[in-house]
Amino acid sequence: MLSPTRLLSNTVSPASPPVIPGLVQHIHTSIGPHTRTLGAILPITSDTWHHIDVHLRMLLDYADTLTEIVLVAPTHYHAKTRHALQAALTREDEADIEIRITPWPVSADQDAAILRAAQTLSTDWVLLLDEIGLRQFGETTRDVLLLRGERPMTAPLGPRGIDYYLDGITCITPSAEPRRAAYLVPPMVIPTAFLLQEVDYASGTDHWAALGDSVSRSGLDLSGGLVVGSLEDSSLDWCSRYAPTGLDGSPMPVHIIDERMQVATELAVLADQKDESHNESLGVILVVAHLVDLQYLSPIACGLQKEGHRVRVLIPDGRGAADDLGCTLLIEFLPEAIKGQLSLDVLAHTLPEPLTVVLSVTETSFLQLHLFLAAHRPSATYIQVPRADLPYTDWMTSLTMNEWKNWHVPQIELSVITNDRPRSLRRLLSSLDNARYFGDKLDMRVNLEKSADPETLRIVGGYAWERGSVFLHHRIVHGGLLPAVVESWYPRGNDSYGLILEDDVELSPLFYAYLKLTLLRYRYGRPEDRSPHLFGISLYQQKNLELRPEGRHLFDARALFAAAALPHAHTPYLSQIPCSWGALYFPEHWREFHAYLSARLAEHVWPLPQTVVPGVRSNRWTRSWKRYFIELVFLRGYVMLYPNYAAHASLSTNHLEVGSHVRDVPTDAYLRKKRLFNVPLMALPAAPEDGAGVATTGLLELPDEHFPAWAALPVLDLLGAIVDQETILKRGAERRVELTGCENPPVELYDTDELLCIR
Repeated sequence: MLSPTRLLSNTVSPASPPVIPGLVQHIHTSIGPHTRTLGAILPITSDTWHHIDVHLRMLLDYADTLTEIVLVAPTHYHAKTRHALQAALTREDEADIEIRITPWPVSADQDAAILRAAQTLSTDWVLLLDEIGLRQFGETTRDVLLLRGERPMTAPLGPRGIDYYLDGITCITPSAEPRRAAYLVPPMVIPTAFLLQEVDYASGTDHWAALGDSVSRSGLDLSGGLVVGSLEDSSLDWCSRYAPTGLDGSPMPVHIIDERMQVATELAVLADQKDESHNESLGVILVVAHLVDLQYLSPIACGLQKEGHRVRVLIPDGRGAADDLGCTLLIEFLPEAIKGQLSLDVLAHTLPEPLTVVLSVTETSFLQLHLFLAAHRPSATYIQVPRADLPYTDWMTSLTMNEWKNWHVPQIELSVITNDRPRSLRRLLSSLDNARYFGDKLDMRVNLEKSADPETLRIVGGYAWERGSVFLHHRIVHGGLLPAVVESWYPRGNDSYGLILEDDVELSPLFYAYLKLTLLRYRYGRPEDRSPHLFGISLYQQKNLELRPEGRHLFDARALFAAAALPHAHTPYLSQIPCSWGALYFPEHWREFHAYLSARLAEHVWPLPQTVVPGVRSNRWTRSWKRYFIELVFLRGYVMLYPNYAAHASLSTNHLEVGSHVRDVPTDAYLRKKRLFNVPLMALPAAPEDGAGVATTGLLELPDEHFPAWAALPVLDLLGAIVDQETILKRGAERRVELTGCENPPVELYDTDELLCIR
């Protein structure tokens, strides 16, 4: 036991602090392969000194990691602190830790006093506590804060973080994985090298935000720190206390956002940082092709090489001359051995290590090579493009390495809806057959209404889809278009996507390239380009708006953006209007729509005639699935990605043929209406002669020949007005409160019961 005669002295000057005699042996903490020392700063307030024995017990229990404890106390608490400390230490096992009191500057608030005291430490790391200390935190969180265990990177760590969101902030608590924050608030552990060199004592200074900003500008891509700790320490009681103030001096709004969305984004950012820090070793692509094919693939290889990735080219058919490739590529010719068998000894010597992506041409003679590569580099992503598709690969030059790595992750499923229009069905199936799929496989489901005519049944019965399986579904009770569409597809997982096609739709040969490019960009690209508010991708370019109360309205996105002086009138854009004329729907949102529609049709919340979205014509569409999808979109603030190519060129068009929503009218009237909605399809360009390079598909007729960052995409509301994401989120949230009376915003993504306040 510690002797009662070992007294604590005051620190008069931070430069030369007196210490408790006999407690000045510094120890070291081993964290993985490194040795680090840790000091702790605890402010003494009216609450703290009453429980100082508890605070010290929690710290001294970890005596193998701590070397120094500094108590920051106002002058009038020094005597009380000494007595309380002396009593507490007599009940503790002996520990070789330096403990001292340092004055709390009169002009400083608590946060400034903590940071000022931290500057006096000589340890590698410092634990910054507030008056709560470690009392409210579980063992996992205490282990993190006291560096008991191996951490993946040198960064500020703690269970409480703040990030900026919309017009305010969101408070972050621990989850299963580390989460990035703009800045942390106590308690936190931070390398002393990150501490502010000067502490501003001015009233109103947000010291923790300033510290986080300093950390984020360190050049180490750490943001302001990582939120880690026990899942039990997820209370937000502390949030309002640390909420920063705006320019007017009032606290900034605090937004509660879904943890899963935040975690997914932050984990992806961390993964991308790791990839970038090891760019040389992870960014390796091997291009396998005949020499004549290299003219098509070299723009892709040169683009990746320009981005800093390592590119190797393997030519399996002897030697030759490779000229005019656009850049200097490392090309290795692999000779064939006797009877056409590849020399695997040569290949084993040539193969780069590690390997990220293998891009090759679909070729029977490459089979042995592909098997060898898969066996020796199983973690690489293998992509085989049919030779016939090579001339149309210009869009692939815009893919990032991370998007290449995720090439096979999204699975697009085709859902064809048909009844009694065999001519329309033939045209749709023909456009599917003539499209380019770049080696991908797609399964197809054909949904037949009970009233399907014999010719339609004959067509689907004899149809051969060469790129995947075909499943036929025939209703025995007439359902109508609403269930025909809604029940036509259901996702198998969160990488399953449904392309819903009514039979009067026709597709461009490039529709799949467009879907692949946009899907990889906005679902598997950079974290900042992914959003849970994106519910799908339209192939059809809007030419009319149908939701205005006064009726149909001509629409030209380019003219609208030019009139609004947007930087790029030809940018793709986001719209709240769901497309039914050729569109890809995302799994999370489609599952949520099923649940929402079930609740609406069962009248669990409102009677069917209830107007959910004020002032739109879709409220009259009593038999349309789009009426209810629009309701969900409005309440959630969801958006769909739309193309914006010249002259309304689209990846799908609608022939507006007589059916559930198109009445049989006089020919002149029908043709006039059809012209309003029919748009030109983006055609397949003529293939250049061998060796002449790739064709220009037109898919990259975009700002800077790339799909814009998510934040740069214009947003249109249901009436076609330019707004921002925050506006449509606010509108939906306010309408939800009006309809349900639930003041608390929904926390769970895609949870219909919570959205409708059913539970």
